[in-house]
Amino acid sequence: MAVAQISSLDSIRSGHRLAALLRGHDDVGSAVQAVRAALQRRPAPFDRIAAWDETVHGLFEANLGEVVVLGFLRLSEQWPAQRSAEDLIAIGCGVRDIGRSAGSRVAHALLTELSKVLPRLAGAGDLTAVLAALCQLADAGPESVGLAIGRLEQLLAHSGAEDFSAWISAGLRATGGRAVRRRAYFALDDALSARLFTLGRTGDDFARLEKRLAATMLALWNKKACFRKLPIAPTPVPRRTSLAAGLIGLPAAFPGCEGKGADTIYLAATAHAGAHLAHSVVRFPVGRLKALQLALVSLVEDARVEALALCDMPGLRRLWLPFHTVTPSVQATAAGLMMRLARALIDPDYRDSDAWVGKGRTLFAAASDRWADPAISREIGGLLGNDIGQMRLQFNAKSYVVEPAYRDDNLALWDLGDQPDAPAETIELAVDSVRIERRDDADGHSSDDNAKPDETLRARASTVTLLDGLPVATYPEWDYAAGIERIDWTTILEADAAAFATPFDPPSDTDAMRRVTKLTRDASIGRRLRHKGQPDGEVIDIDAAIALTIERRAGYVSEPRVYQRDAPGPRDLAILLLMDLSQSTADRDRAGRTILDVECKAAAIMAAAVEAANDAIAVHGFNSDGRERVRYLRIKSFDEPIDAVVRSRLAGLGSSHSTRLGAALRHAGSYLVRRRAYRKVLLVLTDGEPSDIDVPDPQYLTEDARRVVQQQRRHGIDIFAFGMGGGGFLQLDRIFGERYSLRVPRIEVLPQRVMQLYTELKK
Repeated sequence: MAVAQISSLDSIRSGHRLAALLRGHDDVGSAVQAVRAALQRRPAPFDRIAAWDETVHGLFEANLGEVVVLGFLRLSEQWPAQRSAEDLIAIGCGVRDIGRSAGSRVAHALLTELSKVLPRLAGAGDLTAVLAALCQLADAGPESVGLAIGRLEQLLAHSGAEDFSAWISAGLRATGGRAVRRRAYFALDDALSARLFTLGRTGDDFARLEKRLAATMLALWNKKACFRKLPIAPTPVPRRTSLAAGLIGLPAAFPGCEGKGADTIYLAATAHAGAHLAHSVVRFPVGRLKALQLALVSLVEDARVEALALCDMPGLRRLWLPFHTVTPSVQATAAGLMMRLARALIDPDYRDSDAWVGKGRTLFAAASDRWADPAISREIGGLLGNDIGQMRLQFNAKSYVVEPAYRDDNLALWDLGDQPDAPAETIELAVDSVRIERRDDADGHSSDDNAKPDETLRARASTVTLLDGLPVATYPEWDYAAGIERIDWTTILEADAAAFATPFDPPSDTDAMRRVTKLTRDASIGRRLRHKGQPDGEVIDIDAAIALTIERRAGYVSEPRVYQRDAPGPRDLAILLLMDLSQSTADRDRAGRTILDVECKAAAIMAAAVEAANDAIAVHGFNSDGRERVRYLRIKSFDEPIDAVVRSRLAGLGSSHSTRLGAALRHAGSYLVRRRAYRKVLLVLTDGEPSDIDVPDPQYLTEDARRVVQQQRRHGIDIFAFGMGGGGFLQLDRIFGERYSLRVPRIEVLPQRVMQLYTELKK
């Protein structure tokens, strides 16, 4: 009884203090009294009235405006009876603290979002964890907290409060105190952010089906395709298959497809991608086409390649047709009509009374004798685009997504080259990999870093050209100063190297090529075989000697084969040649040759010599433009011969950007780990020291690369470096070790360095 009296006395006193504070603010004061009385009249008594009064008092004194206070009052009035009063008070205190750092707009947005997600924060400590994470972000990055609040409902729809807290903490660690990077991260314009944001949202059907899809592509189209998993899009627009730079990107999962349904849509997507690889032989120039026209030309091209595929393999219709489920409708929308046209062009039994759909079907059928010509897609798509434009139907390029779901995003069909005269609305398509542009004022300071707390706008981003490749992996990076490994710090963009019209001329240094080939053939690198029970040899075979002694004591006489001899086994060597393609390789030596020319000659000689010795060799290249853009080019795979195609790729190589060596070594090592061989060698051709635009400390990348080399060697990979040109190569010795860092100032020196390489491998 005494406790109840004290509680009542506290509530009376707090009520008086609150009323005194709100004197002169009649609207807010009357609203507070009404909500306070409603809380006290509840069937289940609200036992924290005094604390509630103090929370409203704090919100008002924080000077966040009457809108925020009234928003908290509305939330209090609608507060579920089964929820703890402590949660309501925690929300009020959290809004107050965040508002003080980030402003009243953010505080009001937080109240709005929390009212939506409150049912999902029913677990013990869930609400507290979310509020604590947002308060942490408001203290460290007030300009970004509004962006995180805007993604609150989206993330909690698929995961929990702990995931949201981890996403906030990872962002603060990864962005290094820079406002522009924080905004990119919390706006989901950062690859790491998007990947972490999607953790736990769906299963990974791609990993389960990848081998089956590769076999399907080989069986249907006789093509060895490179598949890569795309991250799940954090936007409302569903993910579609993407074809770019020789890769087929597939989502980790198709939403709504599970079990056999997932298997079917992945097979359908693979078959459709193969049809494009076989029949979409040219890329259309964008020109001055509108977004609607681009979508329609792409739709007709999808139908064209499928029609050609069905001529050879009619059974594919049973794979694709079930996904075309649209039916005629009296309400005509641009996207709806396009879905109906897509079905009409593949389903001969489909009937649609719309004149536009009928016209598209008629035009497509009339061009059946020209289906092998991609130009008909541009012609028919252009005609249909003009007609649908005259119908005044709205088309939103930002929300448009290709249907049905097994078809790809069609980005690979278009040449998106520099077009300064094209209108701004020409094409707006989602590309996963973005690079944040740092826009500097005249005084050299970033305008993004000086943004006011309330100006929580999305960071500007420029899309990475598809020729840079698809983001295929993220890797950690070692920070020697802090003594920590930054998880998922670098992003690899992988692509096939572009072929040049004229193949790279075979090296004219015939003497060097002949000597390297002889050295490679003579060097037997593989597992040695032990031959036991031999009539002669280097050591005694103990087992054979014991057996012979037993036989003689038993009265048997046999040939004394009691020696053991070791002999070289079959060659079992895999070499990955990693070429530095940074801007510094454009420097010339005294003879006028660029470092890249010397690298290409060395790569061609090594590849031809190793191939002649029946060993496996792959040739890759890399450069970087910051940690989010480590470009990795596949020039020759292990299974490809050193032919005109590979030489044309060598001829097309160019020098650009920087040298983030550690990330490239990690990715190259991932290729060697998957390769079956007794001896695995990673050979780096480089002209100097690691560097990148976002790393001011010259030792940072050197120490990271040194750590990678040590890790790879512990995993059984031999790593060597050929320092190309006449540089000092001081950092190469630090990274690879003096024994494993070999100088090649001229191509004539290559045979001696190859001899050193094989001498080390034989040890």
